[in-house]
Amino acid sequence: MPTSQDLFPELEAACNNLLWRSESDYPFEVVVFPSTNSPTQILSAYPENTPIKAINLDDFFGQSTVERAWFDSRELELVRRYRNLRDLLETTLDNLQVYRIGDVEMDVYLVGTTEDGQAMGVKTTVVET
Repeated sequence: MPTSQDLFPELEAACNNLLWRSESDYPFEVVVFPSTNSPTQILSAYPENTPIKAINLDDFFGQSTVERAWFDSRELELVRRYRNLRDLLETTLDNLQVYRIGDVEMDVYLVGTTEDGQAMGVKTTVVET
């Protein structure tokens, strides 16, 4: 399992120009927290009554990592990149959790712990009306 210093450039490369498709497309960005208590740090940036839901990684990625016979090369590349990001997170971070924060326009954090105890992962935004 890599340290945060080793994993950061790998996550940046996996997120480079990668958008999460929802009602609006938003980029993924790498996030790092100064301690392993990332849920508390994440939530401290939001108003007290902001809805939060913890889901698992497969629920987040869902059908986005499934190839369909009718996909063109652009869609197949997107599926490959989503799989790559999912696999990288799953194989390099312990205690990986996905947090959906908000209503309609939600910030989504996919965060776990590295070998050296650093909390890190990626963040994007999802719009669901």
